[in-house]
Amino acid sequence: MKLFRIAGTAVMTVGLMVPVSASVAAPPSPLNYVAVGDSYAAGFGAGSYVNECGQSPLGLPGLLDERKRIELTANATCSGAEAAGALGGVPDLPEQVGGLAAVGALGSQTDLITVSAGGNDLDFGEIVRVCATQPLAVCEGLIQTRVIEAKTVVAGNLDTLYEQIAVAAPEAQVIVTGYPHLFSPEFGNEPLLSLEAQELFNDGTDELNEIIEDRAEEAEFEFVDVTKRFDKHGIGSPQPWITFTGFTAIDDLHPTAKGYKSGYLPEVRKAID
Repeated sequence: MKLFRIAGTAVMTVGLMVPVSASVAAPPSPLNYVAVGDSYAAGFGAGSYVNECGQSPLGLPGLLDERKRIELTANATCSGAEAAGALGGVPDLPEQVGGLAAVGALGSQTDLITVSAGGNDLDFGEIVRVCATQPLAVCEGLIQTRVIEAKTVVAGNLDTLYEQIAVAAPEAQVIVTGYPHLFSPEFGNEPLLSLEAQELFNDGTDELNEIIEDRAEEAEFEFVDVTKRFDKHGIGSPQPWITFTGFTAIDDLHPTAKGYKSGYLPEVRKAID
């Protein structure tokens, strides 16, 4: 009887141990991540560029790729890219998406996509130059004209782009990022633009972001607003997260490495499923 009790106890012990061992699951595979977009997607402004498109490992795609659960499998971002495709020049967003899909880098296996587009369609740089060199009325008139263009032409181009992305990668979570405020007029330290011109430009950025958000939500994509993260870190602040040398550097008016790491990364990480 004692022998049977020992044997029975052993069987029960084995029975209890098996389910514990069997319940240990393999670690989940990292998210298959693809990045498309303009200079704000490429990491322009952060330095350490790896190609002519201004891609930087210090930009959003590189920072996300450092996460254990995310693997950057394709990065087609390029400075100067527009939401609307145009012949010649850098690869615009439709070319980026179409090219990745054609080689199988973007498809049903894609889990996560980040997108930044719209700013180049309105030529942010030209607006800043006009507002820096022309009377305030000219600056205001140009911004109003570009906002009207954003509500019509750019909005339509974004609709077409987002549909293209949805068809190419139907299973992916698509995160569309907005643009930060470039200026911090509350500090009054930027001599190039008047305080009024800085406020006008920031207001124009808000209107563009609203259009991008509206079209993203219509496509059932997720929009990420970074303006609050960049609050008090624009040009003219004591601790700017925007690169600006007075138009002497090619990557002026873009986030610094700190801007991408502390501005973009936390908000996008919160949005990832």
